[in-house]
Amino acid sequence: MLICVIGSGVVGLTCALDLALAGHKVKVITRNYEEGASWVAGGMLAPFSEGLEGDILRLSIESLRLYDEYVSRVEEVSGHSIFYRRNGILRILDSGEVEAYKALADSYRALGFDSQPLEGSSLREAFGLLSEEISSAILFKDEGNVDSQQLMDALIFAMHRLGVEIVLDEVHKIKIEDGRVEEVIGFKNGYGADFYVFSPGAWGSALLGIPVYPLKGQILKVRGLDIDRVLYSPYAYIIPKENYTLIGATSEDVSFDHRRTLGGVRSLGNNAARVVPSIDECEFVEVNVGFRPATPDQLPVFDVGENYVVSAGHFRNGILLAPVSSKVVVDLLERGVRSEYFELFPSRRFQNGNHTDKS
Repeated sequence: MLICVIGSGVVGLTCALDLALAGHKVKVITRNYEEGASWVAGGMLAPFSEGLEGDILRLSIESLRLYDEYVSRVEEVSGHSIFYRRNGILRILDSGEVEAYKALADSYRALGFDSQPLEGSSLREAFGLLSEEISSAILFKDEGNVDSQQLMDALIFAMHRLGVEIVLDEVHKIKIEDGRVEEVIGFKNGYGADFYVFSPGAWGSALLGIPVYPLKGQILKVRGLDIDRVLYSPYAYIIPKENYTLIGATSEDVSFDHRRTLGGVRSLGNNAARVVPSIDECEFVEVNVGFRPATPDQLPVFDVGENYVVSAGHFRNGILLAPVSSKVVVDLLERGVRSEYFELFPSRRFQNGNHTDKS
């Protein structure tokens, strides 16, 4: 079967990888494979630190459970190693969050996920770099952190090794007849296939007719901070990688404004110093910009048609949700299994400007 994947973020490329491994001929159509949010994402695997509940929590847990095998698969196919740690995330709590997060931690433990509350002197002994301002935290032991740029690089190498063609073109129209996609039209050419996967990131609104919009994020890269796990606070995220540390991230509703701003850099640096004061002494490396594919309820969209799937609007959690998003597509094509997520996260929830918040 010839399958056309529209979009080259982590979700699109993961679908392309798994479909190619299943024996399909796959072509990826992308406007610019380094433009999406995936290349500059923080890479946190943090459903518990984010306080997710309900259907989005179940989706995220399923994907988290797939992650070890997912990273191994990408490494094996690409021949490239990926920085990946599952040593927990320290969720730092503001005074107003303590009781709510303790209750959430109890509910996560009931699902089989371990956590450790830390306060006062025990928190200081475990994490000596923390500011005196920080007095309470929870270590969610099952969470982790992947280097998104290494993951994306490895996925691109995997495409080449698997013979997946990547075509640079911007798809701007979908030709549909009797409910079937017959062709997608780019500015350079038209592209036909037996099946289509639409995952165009923050650029999908006009193409798909669903309210996916860009939410800009600026993220800093620094060197010289010695921490071994993610510090997730209400002020900033501090995310250690192999040779550097990320500080993220702003959240700006400014459409596709690519500018790296002094205000963004200043706010990220100041907020990170509230968590770890010594971060002021780190070497500044660079600031990058990405555009999260947001929806009005901050939840993803899974739609299915006769010969297509839409997997879009993953917002802050595209890196985390990539394995399960691919599984939804592969299960449909290879096993004839129609995922429950097509009913839990359909685009029709946005009809007439309404939506149901399942978070």
